[in-house]
Amino acid sequence: MNRIAILMIVVILFSPLQIKADEEPYDLVIKGGTIYNPSTDHELSGYNLGIQGEKIVRITQEGISGKEEIDAKGLVVSPGFIDLISYDPNSVGIELKVLDGVTSNLAMHGGTEDAEQWYRGWEKAGVLTNFGASSFVTRLRWPIIGYGVDVEMTEEEDIEQLVESVRKNIEAGALGISFSFEYIPGVKNEVVPLLSLAKEYNVPTFYHLRYSDAERGLEGIQEVIDYGMETGATIHIMHINSTGGTFHMEEALEMVNQARKEGLDITACVYPYDFWATYIDSARFRPGWQDRFRISYEDLQIGGTDIRITEDTFDKYRTQHLLVAAHGSMPEEELIMTLKDPNIMIGSDTIIEPSGNNHPRGAGTYSRMFGKYVREKKVLSTMDAIKKVSYLPAKRMESSAPQMNNKGRIEIGADADITIFNPDTIIDKSTVKDPTIPSVGVEYVIVNGVVVKDKDGIVGGVSPGKPIKSYFVDKTSEDEPIKFYIQVDKKDEKALASVYEIDGNTYLPIKDLFTYLQMPIEDKGDGSIHIGQVLNMKIGERKAKLGEKDIVLDKEPIIYKSGIYINSKDLDKLLEEEYSVELSENRLALEYIGKRSKPKESFVYKEDANGNKNISKKNYVGAYGFAIIVIALTLILFKKNE
Repeated sequence: MNRIAILMIVVILFSPLQIKADEEPYDLVIKGGTIYNPSTDHELSGYNLGIQGEKIVRITQEGISGKEEIDAKGLVVSPGFIDLISYDPNSVGIELKVLDGVTSNLAMHGGTEDAEQWYRGWEKAGVLTNFGASSFVTRLRWPIIGYGVDVEMTEEEDIEQLVESVRKNIEAGALGISFSFEYIPGVKNEVVPLLSLAKEYNVPTFYHLRYSDAERGLEGIQEVIDYGMETGATIHIMHINSTGGTFHMEEALEMVNQARKEGLDITACVYPYDFWATYIDSARFRPGWQDRFRISYEDLQIGGTDIRITEDTFDKYRTQHLLVAAHGSMPEEELIMTLKDPNIMIGSDTIIEPSGNNHPRGAGTYSRMFGKYVREKKVLSTMDAIKKVSYLPAKRMESSAPQMNNKGRIEIGADADITIFNPDTIIDKSTVKDPTIPSVGVEYVIVNGVVVKDKDGIVGGVSPGKPIKSYFVDKTSEDEPIKFYIQVDKKDEKALASVYEIDGNTYLPIKDLFTYLQMPIEDKGDGSIHIGQVLNMKIGERKAKLGEKDIVLDKEPIIYKSGIYINSKDLDKLLEEEYSVELSENRLALEYIGKRSKPKESFVYKEDANGNKNISKKNYVGAYGFAIIVIALTLILFKKNE
C-alpha cells in the first residue's frame, strides 16, 4: 500500500473534523447574518439558514448552498413582524407593510362580520403577507339593532342572536372578538355573553377601551379586567398608550400586571408614536374633547395633507369622514415606559388606504421601533424589540390560530416568514403630511419561503400570503411529543417530556436531559452550550468537544420547540466516558461507569452526605488517543516505504 492511500485512510477514518457536505441545495439559503430567535433568546452571529419550501429546515454554521441565496452579512435576520392591530390588506397599504418588515397582517381591530366571505375574497385577490381577521362586534350588531352608536341591546333574544352570529363567524375562521367601546358606547349588556363564548372557544378578545382621557382612562382598564375576571376570557388591550393608559401609564401598567399575577390572561400593545389619529366625526370628538385629551383645534392635522384644523373649520370638517392626527396627545415618556415593559407588544393600529388619509404608523411602525427606540434612544435591546414585534404577537394568537405555533420564531420546522434588516439604517420616513413614504433599512422580507421584498423593492408577480384562520377551519397539525423514558443505574424509569421524532430521528431536549442527570448547563446565548466542566457543543455544528477530545456528531444540535435538542444517537459519544448507553426506540438506559484513568479530564459526580451530586474531575484516555497512536504507526509505515 503506498503512503498516499494510507494517508487517505487515516484522514477519512480518524479525522474528527471530517463532515460530509450537503449534496442537495436548499430552495433558499440566508448566509452569514445574525439570527435573532426570540423563543430561546439566542443571538447567532455568522450562521446560515436553510429553507425548503415554506419551512426553516436548517440553522447551521456549516457551509450550505441554495438555489437562491441571500448574503446577510452585517444584517439582522429576524422572525417576520406580525401586525396584530391592522385592517384589511388593501393593495397600497400591504406593500407599505412589507417595506416596514411585516409578514403577517391581522385585522384584530375591527375585522369582519362575515369571515367566510372575507377570507374567500382576499384569497382570490392574492396578498403579499399572511392575513387574518377577528369577529367585529360593531358590524354584527347592525342587522339586529341598527347603526346607532349609543343604542344598547336590552332584549335577551337580540343578545342571543348576536352571540350566535359571532359563534358562526369564529367557526368560519375568525380569530377572536373585537370591541370598540369608545366608538360604540352602547355596547354593554352583550359583553359578558360574548366573553363567555370566547372562553368556551378559547379565542382572544380585543378592546379599544371605553375611555381615553386622564379622568376616566383607568376606569376603562378596570372594566375589561373585571370582564376577564368574571368570565375567564383572554383580554388584549389595544394601543394602551392612546386608550386607557394616557397620562397615567404607570398606574395602568401596574393594574394590568397585577391582574396577570392574579391569574387573568391579559396583554396589551402600543404603537411607537406620541400622537394618535382618528376620524373627526367619531364619538371621540364629542364636546369636551379638548379637556379630555389636553389638546386644541390647532393640534389637529388632516392625515395626508398639511391642513391644520381651526375653531372656525372644525364643524365643517366634522361633516366629512376625515382622519385627523392629534399632535402632542400622548407623552413620549409614557410610551418609553410601555416599551420597557416586557409584556407589551407592538401593533400599528393602521393600514394606509389608497387615499393616504392616515396616520404615518401605517407605513413606519416597525422601522421606527428599531431605528428610534432601539438604535437612537436605546430604550430596549434588539432582542427585546424582536420579541415585541414577532414572538409575543404569535403567542397571543396561538390559542385560536394553529399557524401561529410556527410563526414569530426561527426554529427548525417554523414557517419561513423572515425579515432581514440593517440595524444601522432602519428608520421610518412617513409623516402626517406624507404617510405613504416607505420605511428604509428593511432589506429582505420572506413570506412562506418566498422573497416578497429584496434590495430593489417589492418583488412583482408573487403573492405567497396565506389565510390565518381559527382552528375550526385550519387543521394544521402540531407535532406531538413521543413517549420516551429514561433509566439511570437500573433504577425506576422516568418519563422524559418534550421528546420528538424529526425526519426519523429521536431528538431529546438538552436542558431537561442533562438537568435530570444533574449536569450543570450553561447556555451562552450565542449558540455555545457548556455541560459539566468539559463537554462543549454548539447549535448548528457537528463538532463537539469532550475535554480535549474532538467528537463528530451524527446530527448537529438544533433549535426546536423553544429549546435546544440533541439527536439521541449521539448520546453514546457525549456520555461514553461516564455512562454505558443503551438506546431503543422510546427508552434510554444509562449505567454509570466512570471509566478511564489518564491523562485527560472528564466530569464525574460524587454524592455527598445529603445525596447531592457534586462535580469532581477524573482522568481518562479516550478513542481520540487511539487515533493518535494509529497516526503515529502510519508515519512509521511512511518511513519504511521510503
